[in-house]
Amino acid sequence: MIDLHNHLLSGLDDGPKTFSESKIILEKSSKQGINRILATPHRKDVLENQASQSLIDQVELLNQYSIQSELNIEVYVGMENHLDTTLCELAMKGIAFTINYGSYILVEPPYTDNFDDDFYFQLKELQANGLIPLIAHPERMKGFDNNPNLIETLKNHGNLMQITSGSVLGKFGAEVKTFSNELLDLDLVDVIASDTHMSTGKREQDLIDAYECVLFEYGKDRAEKIFKKLPEMLLFGN
Repeated sequence: MIDLHNHLLSGLDDGPKTFSESKIILEKSSKQGINRILATPHRKDVLENQASQSLIDQVELLNQYSIQSELNIEVYVGMENHLDTTLCELAMKGIAFTINYGSYILVEPPYTDNFDDDFYFQLKELQANGLIPLIAHPERMKGFDNNPNLIETLKNHGNLMQITSGSVLGKFGAEVKTFSNELLDLDLVDVIASDTHMSTGKREQDLIDAYECVLFEYGKDRAEKIFKKLPEMLLFGN
């Protein structure tokens, strides 16, 4: 499996505090059959702390640890990019990292009750500059308000959708789980990722549990598509 949303890097945002915990997350991911992880610390935190090089360095250190420990897992550079007026310019300059430096970009919508015109303009601006947004966890965002029609409209306009494994498993409450299931029923989900933030607890790595749930409910073809095939396409840009 491929995990395209993971805050396993230490000291950069609200993920783990120590590199030792980052290694534990990597080990647990490997045991779950995950062989590729996109490291996605929050852009705002990384840039405010001038930590872009630290991000890259930690990815390299985790890859070295994976090889030394025979974990059979690779880590790639990315970011969770809050959608705002600066994102497109920063992405085009290579300051806001895309998915593995490619043409797909993980985008976090604003935490607002309703999306204004700027929200739609900023998505279109990214696309006009050759970037394809992967919208993070819409099932947990108030702006979508359990509205599959809005998500379908955004997908019809070239955006992709990533929901969180914990949402499928009910970790964010019954309402979020129900909405996640509805999106899966309507085939509006492109990727399921873990959004891991810690080595234990509610935000630990749980991608395998969501995979097994989707496998049982929707079959192997669907599970392979949203946990493996589409994530691989986004990671390598093909």
